[in-house]
Amino acid sequence: MKLYWRVFLVYIVLSCSATVSYGQQNADFRKIRWGFTPKQVRETETAKPSIKREKILYTRIPLADRTVGLEYEFNGDSLLSASYYYYMTASITKDDVIAASVDFETFLTEKYGQGKASFLGDIRNVIWLTPRTQITLSVGNVDKGWSVEIQYLCRVCIADPSKAGTSAKEEFKPLKDVKDF
Repeated sequence: MKLYWRVFLVYIVLSCSATVSYGQQNADFRKIRWGFTPKQVRETETAKPSIKREKILYTRIPLADRTVGLEYEFNGDSLLSASYYYYMTASITKDDVIAASVDFETFLTEKYGQGKASFLGDIRNVIWLTPRTQITLSVGNVDKGWSVEIQYLCRVCIADPSKAGTSAKEEFKPLKDVKDF
């Protein structure tokens, strides 16, 4: 009987290990995991980026039948956030921006449930939380006109791994399978 329990415990441990290994392979945003280095992000994306300090920018990314901008922001060598942005230009009107925000919000609500909406001045924000990510959709009339932004912010990242006494790789552990658009 003791042998049966030992075999059972070994099976449980191996199953949990396999689950954790599988979970670490799942993307947090697009095909990317929080904590990726700038090099890993560039290798994962197919478009040609612009690089500015702790940011990688892509200007023509398809999203929900639109072409949007995409910005990755890093804390040192560790991915901290990613944002899609769509704003008024000579060819994009206020109505286009509002229609895009409705489409994006509908998709996010279908995927994550009802978000929490609030206003900050003239900006409408809707927030969704997953175990590893905070997703914020913001729409409004800002400095240069109407814009909509969807920001994916890492919830499991630490501000400065050297001060916490742990490496960034140790800190990025999967909590749940989360796939963002």
